[in-house]
Amino acid sequence: MQPAAVRGAPQWLRGLLSEEFFDACAAHPGERKNDKNHFCVDCAAALCRHCLPHEPAHDVLQIWKYASCFVVRVDDLRRFDCAGIQRACMQLHTVSDHEVVFLNERTARKRSASAENPCAACARPMPSGHDYCSLFCKVKHLGESEHGLRRALRVSRREAAATPETQSGKRRPASSSDAGPSCGGSLRKRGRKQPEPERAPFC
Repeated sequence: MQPAAVRGAPQWLRGLLSEEFFDACAAHPGERKNDKNHFCVDCAAALCRHCLPHEPAHDVLQIWKYASCFVVRVDDLRRFDCAGIQRACMQLHTVSDHEVVFLNERTARKRSASAENPCAACARPMPSGHDYCSLFCKVKHLGESEHGLRRALRVSRREAAATPETQSGKRRPASSSDAGPSCGGSLRKRGRKQPEPERAPFC
């Protein structure tokens, strides 16, 4: 688990990097397989399988374990540019492999600033062609740079639609309807929807 205070990082990114995944979900303590292995980007909250189905408009990531580390699929992380981060090929399904990136700084190998290709943030030796060993290291390094994280962060289509620019060049504040539904209610177990009673035919 990495510290949440990453300079310039939005709330969802801080939550993703500080969450301890695969802990038991407090909302479903009596359910089987209630480990938190999903993360809602819009709510910055960790979810278990029983918290799903989630709000359909929200961006939910599935978290995996690889070499005892938390990883996420590159294709799923649509709001952050993963260029330069070391990737691993993980077989998530029986047919195809998927590229994943490590969420947190990896501590297993010895750091060396004199290594041929050290991580720009933690100096961990890496294969050539990569700048960072993990998502955390890229976020930390860019947060300390002049331009910050602006170039790496991507805005979702829903967020872009929620704050369109007016003719004067100023953005209007997003209303509650623009922001979409909250996920707070979806963390509780939902009951089945009761069918509406049929009206008796007129005589």
